[in-house]
Amino acid sequence: MERSTEQFIENLYRKNYHRLYVHACSILGQSSEAEAAVQEAFLAACKKPDKFIRSESHIGWLKRAVENEALHILREQKYSAALFMSIEELSPGQEPAALEDSSFELVELCQRAISKEDFDFFIRISKHESTFQEEAERQGVRLATCYKRFERIRKRLQQALDDYYKK
Repeated sequence: MERSTEQFIENLYRKNYHRLYVHACSILGQSSEAEAAVQEAFLAACKKPDKFIRSESHIGWLKRAVENEALHILREQKYSAALFMSIEELSPGQEPAALEDSSFELVELCQRAISKEDFDFFIRISKHESTFQEEAERQGVRLATCYKRFERIRKRLQQALDDYYKK
């Protein structure tokens, strides 16, 4: 990217960050996600400088990029909420205290049910150390493929837990 374009985007960032942040907050309602949406919008401008510079309204382009990123974040949150289950939901009828005492045993059970690679992937997503988008990029697959992989792993873990608690 040319220095003049870089300087132009940087000036827009300084002048319009707060305005775009407020816009993102109106969609997401959470400051950390709103910050991420604005950052991603400016990153998109840096990745596609020619398209950005040629746009009729630079602020309009950035505003739309913020909206797109915010909607992506909301979709990922909704999908994650649908996939994630608490330990109590995964193992109905079990007392939470009993589950906490056997957490080492549960980890071993999970590692036997799925590969180490799948286990690490599942843990990164579950602990919010990584997003589905980041995992898709890391693995070089489509986002939908990443969602499906997570769901297959969750089902295998569910089955392993069901079998374990039937004993």
